[in-house]
Amino acid sequence: MEFTTLTEKEFREFSEKFEQTSFMQTVELAHLKEDYLGSKTHYVGVRDKKKIIAGAMILEDETILHKKKFYSPRGLLVDYHNFELLEFFTKKLKEYIKERGGFVLTIDPNVVYRVRSSDGDIIPSNGADDEAIWNLQKIGYRHYGFNIYLDSLQARWAYRMSLDEEYEVKKSKFSKSTRKNIDSCIKKGLLVREGTIDDLEVMTEIFDLTSKRKDFFSRSLNYYKKMYHHMKDLMTIYIAYLDPNVYYDHTKNLLEEETKTNQEIEKKMQVDNVGNKLLKKKETSDTLLNKYRLELEKALKFKEEHPNGLDVGCLLSLRSGNEYLTLSSGVLEEYKCFTPKYLMYEHHIKEAYKEGFKYCNFYGITGDFNPKGKYYGIYEFKKGFNGNVVELIGQFDLPVTKFYFLYQFLRKIRDKIKK
Repeated sequence: MEFTTLTEKEFREFSEKFEQTSFMQTVELAHLKEDYLGSKTHYVGVRDKKKIIAGAMILEDETILHKKKFYSPRGLLVDYHNFELLEFFTKKLKEYIKERGGFVLTIDPNVVYRVRSSDGDIIPSNGADDEAIWNLQKIGYRHYGFNIYLDSLQARWAYRMSLDEEYEVKKSKFSKSTRKNIDSCIKKGLLVREGTIDDLEVMTEIFDLTSKRKDFFSRSLNYYKKMYHHMKDLMTIYIAYLDPNVYYDHTKNLLEEETKTNQEIEKKMQVDNVGNKLLKKKETSDTLLNKYRLELEKALKFKEEHPNGLDVGCLLSLRSGNEYLTLSSGVLEEYKCFTPKYLMYEHHIKEAYKEGFKYCNFYGITGDFNPKGKYYGIYEFKKGFNGNVVELIGQFDLPVTKFYFLYQFLRKIRDKIKK
């Protein structure tokens, strides 16, 4: 075996064929980080008889006292069950990083620890990949632990749907409310189109408003412009927009149909004995009539104010190895009742089928499945697509010099001061 640096072309060809690769282990992401953060990129690997058998894209950034930290997002790309290879790669990486003034290598491999049920329960027949963790720890990596919240560099928990059946079969297994929300979107006048560079501003605005509402981190327009420049071949923007004419006509039809129903109930009340059942029907119909009248007023106002429609939701998706991944989404507060997120996700899923992906990865959730939990709503929405909870092995640090321990100590002090 031979440790070696790789060209961009060599790394790209290797990573694209590696089973556990992701968009984070791509030349495109490296270019984005170089442009946006000023990171320095290293492509390294291991050859065996000229064949590349392990590799990694590693980012170098400067910290305090001009010391450097190295990070391989969703790396390393190596067989974690081949201890000899993993140990050799790690030993050479430590030497490589130390020579360049680095004190730590951080990794968070795209390696599944356990696939759970849709409810997050452990499936006895699905064993946990403890061997990968043990091998890393034996070599000297320090595990961040089995965290259940969003407190690591990358999400450790995700919700994933296997595309192992035809779409209509898969859709029939979605929850009843998910199927209903998808179908009702169209009736209400919602449509989805693919965005371009001209839609980055509205996408950023929708993401920003959503993040403030839900207390999430939000990227800047400048970041998304650079992301589009470097990663446009990996990404798709889905824009949900409301058609004013369909919205108005749909609401008008609902009002007309309910008006007829209400009139029929009134006629029946004139000739029949009026019991509790009939009174209840009349009360329900009156409530709906009032609701549809108000909604029609809103639809008319919307039609006057937005004659060409309005963008109300956005989903950013990324091609990531054998997965099509939903990176981020947002919906304008006023139009949440139209449930545009469901329709955007359906478009994402259909595109995944079209392009032949193995999975739809709906990405980050937490491992807290308590309905009272802060982020339960995110999981609950994704659960409606009847997939599985996926738990990754987590984040690890490989100390390269003793400065690592001082750095960790100083970070703890900083965090305490911030709190």
